[in-house]
Amino acid sequence: MKSDEKVLQYVQPGNEGEGELIIGLDFGTSASKVVIRATDVPGRPGYAVNFGDYAHHTMPFLLPTKLSVKKNGACSLTLTDDAQWVNDIKLELFSKQRQMFSNRGATELSLSSEAAAVTYLAILFRYARRWFLETHHDLVGHFSNLRWQVTMGVPSPCIEENEENQRFLRVGKAAWMLSTLPEDKITMRRAFAELEEIDDPEYWNSDNSDACEYDILPEIVAGAVSYALSDLRRDGLHLMIDIGAATIDVCSFILHKQDYGNQFSLLIADVQQYGTIRLHWERINALTRAHEKQSSNLRDNHDPLSPLAEDHISYLIPHDQLVTEIKHSEAELRRMVIQKLRGVIWKTKVMRDPNSPIWRQGRLPILLIGGGSKLEFFSAAVSQLHDWLSTVTHNEGIQLIPIPVPDLLKEDNIEYHRLAVAWGLSYGVVDLGMLTPADRIDDVPPPDHKEWITYPYIDD
Repeated sequence: MKSDEKVLQYVQPGNEGEGELIIGLDFGTSASKVVIRATDVPGRPGYAVNFGDYAHHTMPFLLPTKLSVKKNGACSLTLTDDAQWVNDIKLELFSKQRQMFSNRGATELSLSSEAAAVTYLAILFRYARRWFLETHHDLVGHFSNLRWQVTMGVPSPCIEENEENQRFLRVGKAAWMLSTLPEDKITMRRAFAELEEIDDPEYWNSDNSDACEYDILPEIVAGAVSYALSDLRRDGLHLMIDIGAATIDVCSFILHKQDYGNQFSLLIADVQQYGTIRLHWERINALTRAHEKQSSNLRDNHDPLSPLAEDHISYLIPHDQLVTEIKHSEAELRRMVIQKLRGVIWKTKVMRDPNSPIWRQGRLPILLIGGGSKLEFFSAAVSQLHDWLSTVTHNEGIQLIPIPVPDLLKEDNIEYHRLAVAWGLSYGVVDLGMLTPADRIDDVPPPDHKEWITYPYIDD
């Protein structure tokens, strides 16, 4: 029942041919989620990986996206006295051109952001494979050989032909190869070596028994999979909003049914650092401003000839003043979130799919996923799109579509909105159908008149 040292096969395999296992990896900015699907088993079941002692205390399927690095470059998921935490591992892979800011990221600590991502993902892969092989031997132990496949989710713009696309592919493949080494070899130095070797086409090919089939897909599309495979599914234009810890990923897309399966045509993909952490920061900044204002008023308005207060009560900030400052910060962030959502919708209306019937009748379907989607601050911002859209297009507004929980997910009492992306990724690229990135779809020529283009969509 034990697996080999590479954690790829059983030491004593069965004799019933080859079995495919697909790892759906939701590489999150705050936490990562993994679902492993056994595609050659009846029913093609999928299982969310339980990260045990390494998991976040709120949910066993959440692995915090942070890495413990010692001075000698040794890495683990446990912090020791001679190590330091590296945060924002994913964020730094696509933050250079997007004005995103990390907190104690690899760059700030004078480490390589790519090497940090490689080591973190290598540890994750190794743990996930071992967990599955040890807990599901009765499911796949009869196969003589296990064939692994990985589908990793990325922010929507990173699926296009750009530098970020290549970076996520390099990092993912290097991490997989690093994960096949003994556990004590997973270091920053070895991660550098794997990144250099992965650029050699001969290193990653079908003749290398340690390699796997490795693909990346937009997290937005993966999050829509359970909807696309359910009875709720409809063809046509949709909006997907993924509210995470660090970012909000918004994408408009058209869903078609083709002979070979679903066709996802991405129209506009945008990522902004407006997630739950941003809300947290804005509230803290509001408290800081309130204290600064209070301190300034106390200094500027003090009369040295007047009797000094006997106690500290008059120095404290009134509660309503604190609340006002926090609400002001929240309102400003809410305005920016709504403006971004409206912008994606309106650009879709004007340039990407102006002929969709949804602009004339019916409601725009919106799929809402991510850990932050249950927070009232964000769900209320999305709901405010309803009246605005019905006013400017004269349709019936929006329709929030619940993401159905798949019957095949072999876990009870889960928060599926957090696992939706990993679940969709576990289907693999072939089973998901066809995907057309936004940069391969031309804009629709504008109409002769300027009525739609000049409408002030940003106004509240």
